[in-house]
Amino acid sequence: MWGVLANSEPFIKTDNLWLRADIETLANLGVIKTPVTTWPLTWGPILKDLSNANVNSIPEQYHSTFFRVLRTGRRETGDDNTFTEFRISAAQEPQLLRYFGDNARDKREFSTRTSGMSNNFAWNLEVTLAPDSVDGDDKRFDGSYVSAIGGNWVFSLGQIEQWWGPGFQHSIILSNNAKPIPAVYLKRNYAESFETPLLSWIGPWTFNGFIGQLDDQRTINNAKLVGMSVAFKPLDSLEVGLRRTAQWGGEGRPETFDSFLDMMIGLDNCDEGGLSCDDNSNEPGNQLAGIDLTWRPNWIVPSRLYLQTVGEDEAGYAPSKKSFLYGASLNAAVFDNPLMVSLEYTDTKVDGDGNTPGEEFSGYNVLYEHGIYQHGYRYRGRSIGSTIDNDSIMTSLLLTYQIPDWGSFSLLSSQIELNVDGENNAQPGGHSISDSQVKFGEVIFKWNYLTQNFGSFIFSVTSRDEALTTKLGEFDTTSFGIDWSIRF
Repeated sequence: MWGVLANSEPFIKTDNLWLRADIETLANLGVIKTPVTTWPLTWGPILKDLSNANVNSIPEQYHSTFFRVLRTGRRETGDDNTFTEFRISAAQEPQLLRYFGDNARDKREFSTRTSGMSNNFAWNLEVTLAPDSVDGDDKRFDGSYVSAIGGNWVFSLGQIEQWWGPGFQHSIILSNNAKPIPAVYLKRNYAESFETPLLSWIGPWTFNGFIGQLDDQRTINNAKLVGMSVAFKPLDSLEVGLRRTAQWGGEGRPETFDSFLDMMIGLDNCDEGGLSCDDNSNEPGNQLAGIDLTWRPNWIVPSRLYLQTVGEDEAGYAPSKKSFLYGASLNAAVFDNPLMVSLEYTDTKVDGDGNTPGEEFSGYNVLYEHGIYQHGYRYRGRSIGSTIDNDSIMTSLLLTYQIPDWGSFSLLSSQIELNVDGENNAQPGGHSISDSQVKFGEVIFKWNYLTQNFGSFIFSVTSRDEALTTKLGEFDTTSFGIDWSIRF
């Protein structure tokens, strides 16, 4: 069973920034003990931790956070067999950069979905219409899935947005920036520790894996995207994530079991195993591997420090040619309501040495590029990893604040430098947003207000210090958006 008295939807998805802020706060307080850096989460272990918590031991200023997550979990896993939701969004421009919690992608979208759950099955049928979408995909089924549970494992088939890592604005290896691909997923439901003393030190652990098909038009059509992630907590205050993804197979490429095994253990460089740099016909794939650490110190205020490093290559079974993300967040109570402040820095240039001895290595035009899979680590025109794509830097400050009678607020202030070196690989590769160097500042304000009878509204305002011309279109200095959803 899913582990909750539930007949609705078991997953906590990537489309709610404020719910994630609440979950991070409770994890910082030590209330939530299960790993929480691999999304989507399942409600079962979250509700189990909340049920086991002693509310009296939680600082009073965070009681509202505790009960808000508890109410949301019980509502999402309630007694109704199914629910139907309608969502309409309208904005002056499509989404330029996508962060955790973002939902709409295009100027105009209409979505409808029907979700439900029984003891052993769950489903979500979702259809989105987006006239004049940026990538020409005017009708899509993003978010649809059917899931079954066997033992402590969840098997799913569908198109599920994922987010691997502790960042709020970025995951360098797998984020919600690109549309979700059709895939088969395997996920551990509860994060119980190993019982054997040899492995019990790992603590609570999760596993997530998937294999899907990149079904857009590519130089290597029908290429597969494969991913595996393990997150564990050897200490109550420390969470470790080990991630690996790879593009593999496709038309004209090897798809044997030996090729798959070589790719998964990292033997996919032309100078390793039985491969030759003079003949790449048997080179198995294009891999990324990453490690992320999240430390939640027991300081005066709930807080966390985190980093993520992702290597475009592999050397000695460890990531090489690495990019980095660093972040810190803290929680406080302002007028008895929870405030979260998060500072994050991301650089998608890579360090390390080049492949050619004696040649200077700049670290540019590497991370999401590949000589065989020439579209690179992208899907339908967007990076599968960080929203800023290759060779870019972003520093951001995020504030989230929630008031019971007035709703939830967020303010994101960022300094962004896209395509720092001002150069690009030849098409079909290259930076997905800009061929040239672009620097700008951006501020995004959002207000989420839940009415009693008329659904939920999200109002947003985006302000930039200059207008932009990008591959995704023209973007003004100021734009407005509204998103409305209602359930039946």
